[in-house]
Amino acid sequence: MKTIEELRTGLAEILHADGINLKLYLGTENSQTREYRLADFADGATEAVCRQFVASIDQFLLNEDLATKSLTELDHRTDTLFVYDLDEQPVEFAKLSELVTGDDPDVFNFAERDLADVTSLAIKISSAQNSVLFFKKFYPVSLVKRDQILLVLRDNTRFSLIDQDILKVTGGFEVLRLGDEFYINDFGKFEKSFAFDQIAKNAIGQITAKIVASDLVSDVKGYLAAGFGSRKDILRARKSRVLNMDVATVIAFAQAKQQQIGIKVADGKLLLSSKDSIKKLYRLLNDDYLTSELTHVDYETLAKNELTAAPNPV
Repeated sequence: MKTIEELRTGLAEILHADGINLKLYLGTENSQTREYRLADFADGATEAVCRQFVASIDQFLLNEDLATKSLTELDHRTDTLFVYDLDEQPVEFAKLSELVTGDDPDVFNFAERDLADVTSLAIKISSAQNSVLFFKKFYPVSLVKRDQILLVLRDNTRFSLIDQDILKVTGGFEVLRLGDEFYINDFGKFEKSFAFDQIAKNAIGQITAKIVASDLVSDVKGYLAAGFGSRKDILRARKSRVLNMDVATVIAFAQAKQQQIGIKVADGKLLLSSKDSIKKLYRLLNDDYLTSELTHVDYETLAKNELTAAPNPV
């Protein structure tokens, strides 16, 4: 996974290289069956679209709060690009990779398909050495149909009627592919666009099985095994350090902090007797309970940036 500075550098080397080239691919159907076709540009249009889209990416990268994290560290923070790191990948990842590494698909033919069939856009920008691909969900608002009354100013006094469909290519992206890594900019849109539900269910099943096998909990009503809880919190528990700790140590902590954490302990296990207790379990597994060394006040925190020890003063 690249740091945000490494990502900025990698993108700048492509987006601001001499002689870059843009290709726009129009996707039809839904994620599992999506097919992409190449958009054909008139002379001069490619350069204009490329210039404006690069400007939108440059603006996005100016955000000083931007950071990168792995998807299995997914939390509720904003201004974060989450790198996909689950073993199982969406089918569409292979299709997007093929647009970067393979031959171009056929040109989008308006005699065979309509712009209303488009469901996604993929924008590839290439330098002589490398390429980056941006994925965007295509929304109907980006399509202006010819059956509307559209007037364009031709000179200082005269309007002309537009009798063609208009496709708006706006800036921004939901997912980008750089190298072999996919970075998710909007997790909610990613879930819907990439048929992520089944992959998430499979990952959640693996995580809950690991928790049950740890002998840490008593899932008396089966809520844990059924996968109840925030999808983000469950996926984040995949790399839980707490699950790798000695069970007795975790139980002792839960007992000492029972008033703050709110999970009961019975027969040496965490008692999961309600859906609310499942939520609190994942907060515990994700180490979301912290105590200030300065004030000794307990806090619940979802976005944790790890601190490294400062060097000793000279």
